[in-house]
Amino acid sequence: MVGNNRVRVDTSRLRQAAGGMDELGDKAKDIVTTLKNAIQAQGNPWGHDDYGDKFVKGDKGYAKSEENLLAGGDNMVDSAGRFSKGMSDAAAKMDDMDAR
Repeated sequence: MVGNNRVRVDTSRLRQAAGGMDELGDKAKDIVTTLKNAIQAQGNPWGHDDYGDKFVKGDKGYAKSEENLLAGGDNMVDSAGRFSKGMSDAAAKMDDMDAR
């Protein structure tokens, strides 16, 4: 039960935090893109013999680990963007409520 307690939000600081989250997302995107480009530039150095196939293939092999790592990076970038938008939208809604 909240009673007469009020929630106070400094929307300018919330927008500032949203901008910081957006910058973080941009930096993460640059890192993931650099990683993808570096991996792609290497081609497929493993998997051309029995030993290499054992290293690369399977659920715990290099190829699956690489796929999971890159997907995780993409998810992190998307999440940062969604958090930033949510923070900005919340600030706008709060300002709109105060203006009424």
